[in-house]
Amino acid sequence: MRVKFQLDNLAEVTTELIEASIEHAHSVVIARIREEYLEAPPEPVVVAETLLAGAALLRSLSSRLALDKREARLAGHQLETGKRFPAILAVADAAEAEALELLKPWLRHGAKTETPALLTAGVK
Repeated sequence: MRVKFQLDNLAEVTTELIEASIEHAHSVVIARIREEYLEAPPEPVVVAETLLAGAALLRSLSSRLALDKREARLAGHQLETGKRFPAILAVADAAEAEALELLKPWLRHGAKTETPALLTAGVK
């Protein structure tokens, strides 16, 4: 996930945060795709789960980085201190939208296409 979202230079991207984001994304996907795809999901479902994990991770980081004075880069771009929060949220929103679009062909009947909010309390 660090490579996919180019987050390798952020110390805040801890193993615990990555694991929590992956668990969140996995629970979102498992709750929505049809049962026949749970054991061996098609590639677009795997990509969608990765994108959802990245979106969750970015949302968790956004508030931490919003006021931080240290240099922060996302996808190779320097983020100005005052513009970090909206910039990171925009990337998270785009990743989530792409993920939900990828999941559509494999959704259970009546499955919601919005994701529940990621609770970040306790995740460091």
